[in-house]
Amino acid sequence: MKMSTRLSLSLTIALAASLGFAACATNDVTLGGPATIVRVDPEAPGLTCATGGTAIHTGLDLDGDTFLDDNEIASTQHVCNGATLLQCEGGVVKTGPIAVRSDAELATLAGVHCIDGDLLIAGVNADTLDELADLTVVTGDLVIVANPAITSLQGLGELRIVGGTMLLQGNDGLVNLAGLAKFRNASALSLVGNNALTSLAGLEDLHEFAGSLRIANNTALSSLQGLNNLATCHGTLTLRGNNSLTSIAGLANLRDIKLLEIASNKALATIALPLLQKIDVRLLVTDNAVATQLAVPMLVTTGDFIRIDNNPMLTQIDAGMLVTTAGWTMTGDAALVALNLPNLTFVTSGFDVRNMSKLATISAPLLTSVGTDVTLDTLPALLDFAGLAGLRNVGGNLTISNNKAPQAVCQQFASRIAVSGSVTVRNNGL
Repeated sequence: MKMSTRLSLSLTIALAASLGFAACATNDVTLGGPATIVRVDPEAPGLTCATGGTAIHTGLDLDGDTFLDDNEIASTQHVCNGATLLQCEGGVVKTGPIAVRSDAELATLAGVHCIDGDLLIAGVNADTLDELADLTVVTGDLVIVANPAITSLQGLGELRIVGGTMLLQGNDGLVNLAGLAKFRNASALSLVGNNALTSLAGLEDLHEFAGSLRIANNTALSSLQGLNNLATCHGTLTLRGNNSLTSIAGLANLRDIKLLEIASNKALATIALPLLQKIDVRLLVTDNAVATQLAVPMLVTTGDFIRIDNNPMLTQIDAGMLVTTAGWTMTGDAALVALNLPNLTFVTSGFDVRNMSKLATISAPLLTSVGTDVTLDTLPALLDFAGLAGLRNVGGNLTISNNKAPQAVCQQFASRIAVSGSVTVRNNGL
């Protein structure tokens, strides 16, 4: 089994009594009464449970299927701040790992509500997964790989949670994710090498995701439509090697995320995240061959570094609200003329800009302190450091080398800064 924020009812009651977890309930159905049934769902981090938790639903089994449907819920309790084993609750349960490699084996899962363990579906001939119409929970990994006939995920319409990774890979007939309307959580959702996938339509009800999203090497994927309502991702979002991806407008409502990587998307010209305010770890934008713009106009802080490397056509960076980051690193962005960071005040680690053939201006007038090293190297269009006039403290080494700015200008700039480590000023003015 995988770790998750899901509990059995008996364990929930024991923990609540012994550890004093916060819980709230309204209109409780008397436990143990006629036809009373319980369903336990994950509660994503948010207003109800700041660090996540568990939603415990109770109600009457009106249709007699031994599973508590949404319309049968009469009461919900929340238990916060506990991470325990994801478990099946009610309905028909099959124990995994289960490997499905034929249509006949797929048929044996009809009527199953929960797979307690891993479920692998590989090489079936069916074009749908209708046999999984009752499946709501997989406590382990759900792996759907190399099923070229599957064109739709409508059969997964009741799926709510996967305790481990949900991997969709090499399903070459799959054009979108329609059918995942109730899907809310997994340790990771990974979409890799589904060559007919053109959008992520089907994930429109995903507002907050506790796990990571990996979207890689889907050759026909041209947009992220389907993620339009995603505001918070508590894990990593990776967009890599989707060679038809022309727009990330589907992320227009993204506000905070743990880590964001946008790399090697050959057709992606504009990288715009208009509402993104906070990145807990780092931002990586690398090797996007035709990207001309990176716009994160509302981004205020990143917990770790920002790396913008080898985007040869990048001409504009909009990070006007950025106040603090652990590090700023750029190299090989050959078309960029000006780097303007008007509100950047503190860099707690390093500031490294090098190998930028057209960069003529670095403007960060409020930047006063850099925690470790500052490197300004091989900037043949940079004539002065007027835009860094406020820099007064460098906690590591200061290196100014191989730049167009005259050696005397570089030395004068370096002399105004208190540097804890070594100072290297050489080969400038060439």
